[in-house]
Amino acid sequence: DDVLYIVGLCEGNHCSESRKNDVGNGRVVLMKKSEDPEMTQCIWETVRVVNIPPSAAFLDYSAIDITQDGRVAITSQEHSAVWLGQAKGIDNGIIDPIGFDFEVKSKVLQFPKDGGCHTIYCNIEGIHFMNDDMLMAVSDKMKSKGRQDFRCHDKDQSIHAFVIP
Repeated sequence: DDVLYIVGLCEGNHCSESRKNDVGNGRVVLMKKSEDPEMTQCIWETVRVVNIPPSAAFLDYSAIDITQDGRVAITSQEHSAVWLGQAKGIDNGIIDPIGFDFEVKSKVLQFPKDGGCHTIYCNIEGIHFMNDDMLMAVSDKMKSKGRQDFRCHDKDQSIHAFVIP
């Protein structure tokens, strides 16, 4: 139908700052691009809000990637983890706005820890499937003034490659 759709990831559970601690209630917002009649601005209209399966039981959601065949990766900074699943309603990169949803079958993988099992990938802010077996992630800057463990420093503001087991 020649309509451009995007999927926006809500950072907090229920797409809400006040309810963000209710883990396992992640959401994505499916939006379509519209233009006003005077063609002075483009508008993103919400089509649907879609629940992420509760198996992605995260406190926060920091990045999403969806491949043309519907493979999905969703990351969490707080949990230093990635949820891998499958989307329905995507055919060769084209989203069916009515059929778009997530399959229940999924798995959660933890990003590697240090030798003492401490989190070192603290600020994952981007994720991308490089191919069927590899994910590329990017990290934001470590929070300053003691708001994050010192172990987070070595992996901040970096690009990371991970082979999917």
